[in-house]
Amino acid sequence: MAKGNNLRLDEIKNSSTKIKDACARIYRPGMSLQGSIQYLIDWVGDKNSLIGAASVSLLLTLWAFSLFAFFFACLFSVCTSILIFIAAKLIFYKPKEYSIELEGENTILSFVKDVHINGESEIVIHSQPGYGKNKNTFVILELSNSVSILDCRNITSVTDKSYRDIEIKFFHPAEIDYSISCSSKEGNVIFEVLEQTADQCRVNFLDPVRKNIRIDFTSS
Repeated sequence: MAKGNNLRLDEIKNSSTKIKDACARIYRPGMSLQGSIQYLIDWVGDKNSLIGAASVSLLLTLWAFSLFAFFFACLFSVCTSILIFIAAKLIFYKPKEYSIELEGENTILSFVKDVHINGESEIVIHSQPGYGKNKNTFVILELSNSVSILDCRNITSVTDKSYRDIEIKFFHPAEIDYSISCSSKEGNVIFEVLEQTADQCRVNFLDPVRKNIRIDFTSS
């Protein structure tokens, strides 16, 4: 009986963590209002699309509250708002392109940030000339407002499964045996490795999730 209760508690805990992580894309402790708004703009496509979707949602919400009971009006407003924002994304969203010159290197880091409909956002690095297998492999991530790459070497893409669950693919395959270490100037980084192969790895950060994290991949 106790074992069954523990399994139910684990299921509830896992479900609450998933809900928390989904909501954390829009807001989490330490995230600025500007960061939340920018995430919604990036998710929908552009500022005008967000304003349009929000305006239509507001009008339908006001209409629902004038016609329906409170509970049904709330349910109707939430469902229609979600559908409106998804429709706006499908119509207006286009991947954004960026170019960053890495400090101290004569290299241009070019990538596209593509926010998928299921919420995963992927940063794809198109080219890293001069980054060979013998170079140190690392990536520095910013997780404060949205997932951003501050610097990296030998990385081809970073996928944001949730703001704490990060999948990293290597430009050149890593050694068969390598260790993963995470550090931050803000304090210790607690993490677990969900997947580790020569071509990619997946790391899940546990609370407290630091704003800036450096991940190093070192041959064993």
